Amino acid sequence: MPSPFRETLGVEGRTWAVVAVGAATWAGAAAARWWGGAAIVAVFAAGAVLVAAFGWRPVIGAVVVASLAGWWSGHGSAVREQAILSHETPAGQADLGVRLLTDPRQGDFGWHALAVADPPEPGRPAAVPMLIGSTEPLPGVAGDRLTIEGWRSGRRGTVRGAPYSGVVTVEAVTAVESPRAWWWAAGNGARRRVLDRLRGRGPVRALLAGFLVGETGDVPDADMEAMRRAGLSHLVAVSGSNVSLFLTLTVIALGPLGTGPRRRAALGLAALVVLVVATRWEPSVVRASIMAALLLAGRVAGWALDTPTALGVTVSCAVVVSGELATDVGFAMSVLATAGVVAGSALRPRAFPRPIGTLVGATCGAQLAVAPVALTVFGSVPLLAPLTNLAAIPIVSAATALGAVGIATGLDPLVDLAAVGAAAVLAIARVAAAWPQVGWTGLIGAVAAVACLRSRWRPGVALAIAGIVAWSVVPTSELPRPGAVVLDVGQGDAVLVASGGGATMLVDGGPEPGALDHKLLAYGVGRLDLVVLTHVHADHATGLEAVLGRREVGEVWLPSPPHETPASVRVAELVRELGVPWRHAPVGERLVLDDLVIEVLGPKRRYASPNDQSVVLRVTGPGGARLLLTGDVERHAQADLAGVRAEVLKVPHQGAATSDLEWLASVGARLAVVSVGPNDYGHPAPEVIAALESAGAVVHRTDQAGDAVIDLAADVDDLAPDAETPRHVPRGVDGG
Repeated sequence: MPSPFRETLGVEGRTWAVVAVGAATWAGAAAARWWGGAAIVAVFAAGAVLVAAFGWRPVIGAVVVASLAGWWSGHGSAVREQAILSHETPAGQADLGVRLLTDPRQGDFGWHALAVADPPEPGRPAAVPMLIGSTEPLPGVAGDRLTIEGWRSGRRGTVRGAPYSGVVTVEAVTAVESPRAWWWAAGNGARRRVLDRLRGRGPVRALLAGFLVGETGDVPDADMEAMRRAGLSHLVAVSGSNVSLFLTLTVIALGPLGTGPRRRAALGLAALVVLVVATRWEPSVVRASIMAALLLAGRVAGWALDTPTALGVTVSCAVVVSGELATDVGFAMSVLATAGVVAGSALRPRAFPRPIGTLVGATCGAQLAVAPVALTVFGSVPLLAPLTNLAAIPIVSAATALGAVGIATGLDPLVDLAAVGAAAVLAIARVAAAWPQVGWTGLIGAVAAVACLRSRWRPGVALAIAGIVAWSVVPTSELPRPGAVVLDVGQGDAVLVASGGGATMLVDGGPEPGALDHKLLAYGVGRLDLVVLTHVHADHATGLEAVLGRREVGEVWLPSPPHETPASVRVAELVRELGVPWRHAPVGERLVLDDLVIEVLGPKRRYASPNDQSVVLRVTGPGGARLLLTGDVERHAQADLAGVRAEVLKVPHQGAATSDLEWLASVGARLAVVSVGPNDYGHPAPEVIAALESAGAVVHRTDQAGDAVIDLAADVDDLAPDAETPRHVPRGVDGG
């Protein structure tokens, strides 16, 4: 009996088979990357169950084979990554040629890029990347060959998820050579032309560069966070709509050269290669380009290739060739969004005219499809995402087309019109960002709403679902008053302090505005009486962009000169632009915040290290319990803090091996909290944990136990090591 759902979607059985094969390939590769060699057992077990239940039918056989192929690819990619991270790179002077794999990027400590040796070095596989860094801007772009001189160390790690072995600190670049292949020249040329016209001209044109080539480096972090909170961040990840538009403009621009299906297909494939290079092979671009190539090939060959079939084949091909895509968030969201667009377009609301109904259905379908991944990664999804996308997508399409034509032809008025469109999108994002985010409960409610569209109990169901969604945006965690919460915000610091009278202080913001914003929403924090930035590094400063301009702030304390980073400069600029009262942290001041006493203990003097220059605070509760907030102070500053004691210690610098172990023990802490996330630095150092435990402290790691919630109303004796650890909100309850 035919399925009504299948009939509504207009999808044939063979198409479902191809989609199943694509899903099986993806699942096999993801299982291999998550569970390694043990995943093959699950693959064989699932295959055996399917064969036993349905027999060795062609579709079942194809699914089993696809899952095995996916496992092979995923396992191979995991082995390659481990081989890179375990490769021994000798330290010493380096004088070599390298081929850039990425464009140079600026960080808090200078410029960096991934590269491979060219020509390959003896004893070093050609596929083992290294990280090259410099305090000065690095020349060249991805694909270029540099001849460099510098000092190489054996440090290993990852950059934006890509592994490397060996770091070269560049002292001189003696030569730059661009690749001669036409695709490199065309792709880099197109990218350079876009960025040369738009870079350094404000956030609006920086956002337009994101629409065109996916480059968002010049978009302020606060605006990117607003785009995410509005559900619009995918618009700066070049994907299917951009690929379609690019192909259309290419065919129009080539004119008579593009006549005939075979010639159009050939030109289209060449254009796709250029686009992939220009957008730096982002997973979403790779997915969309493979799909477009399949559809072009199908037209030339006379195949009846529909979008779901092309999507299934694309997933299988992409994952088999590059197993790491199976666990890439961008790839997953691109695939799911495409599937959601297909399903949503077919299930469009009948109350609207066909074009509008298709747009509404496609938008809602895409948002529902990507929501599980967004919730897993970010902890929440925007409540207004369907509405913001309905408003923004047509504007982005027009702005992208106008910007591309204007930059290609040199017609500045077209670029100016495109910038107006980008400004409109940014305005939508900034307004929508202030609205609540929803969690898993809200998603379940939305799915239930879709499922009940044809229900005779529609009014009652709608009310019930509205209640569920409303509940999902209500704060889910309790803020102790008086007390403090060392927030689990990843590899960085953020501490909430609340008085019994309702006053609230935030010390640092962690590395990600989104993570901090989610935490503040979960604890129901709408106003902050005092915000303190302990020092200038990005893992403490960047997250504060979720506060400044988005929540009411009474006063800001900034670290004293002379150190600064791009992240700290941005925070200071925001404070001044918004007119928030501020001053440098008043060392020696004693602030009474209702029933809490806050002492500013450091920095005692000016230090060469930004870490030692951290503002050090001690918070004392009404029961005498003391909390010592240390920023990232290291040995020199710790020596100047000799004799400082506290019952609760926020361990400096994510527990790095930069602390004086004797000083840590001398604090006398009964609870030591390490604010740390996944990292390649070895934080926290085993010797630091051992020293704290030997001194009688209970150690709480936020990466393992989530938020550390400290009751400052407790008596000192209640924080004894043999007593219960102060309660904390487990991971998953508050989105941590």
